[in-house]
Amino acid sequence: MNERRNRQLSAIVGTFLIFITGSVVLLVENLLKTPLLLSQVTLLGLAGIFDIVAATDTQLTARWAWYQWSGLGNICLGLSLPLGFVGSKNSLFFVLVAGIGGLSLAAMGIDMLVYHGKYTRGERLGQKGT
Repeated sequence: MNERRNRQLSAIVGTFLIFITGSVVLLVENLLKTPLLLSQVTLLGLAGIFDIVAATDTQLTARWAWYQWSGLGNICLGLSLPLGFVGSKNSLFFVLVAGIGGLSLAAMGIDMLVYHGKYTRGERLGQKGT
């Protein structure tokens, strides 16, 4: 996939995550009294913001490349996944399964943020006009 397509995908994912975050904030009463849900929603919102930043050309993407912002969004999204299952029935199983998925997503995000996609993309992004 080319850079333009990846950035468009970041915009779609970011918009969706912001929509979900906004819906939860508007629909859940006493969100501040449920710290686990508040943490999950905050991480989802940050992931959405970072993905939207990745999709746009701003001063932020002049400092860090778009794929680094996307990686940061992946890290936040990966960290938020298991939080939704903590305290539920059979929570240990679901936390472990979601944790494995979240860890995979966060690891890909770390690769994009720190190593410029060297391990998940096969070559460093930001070279040769990427």
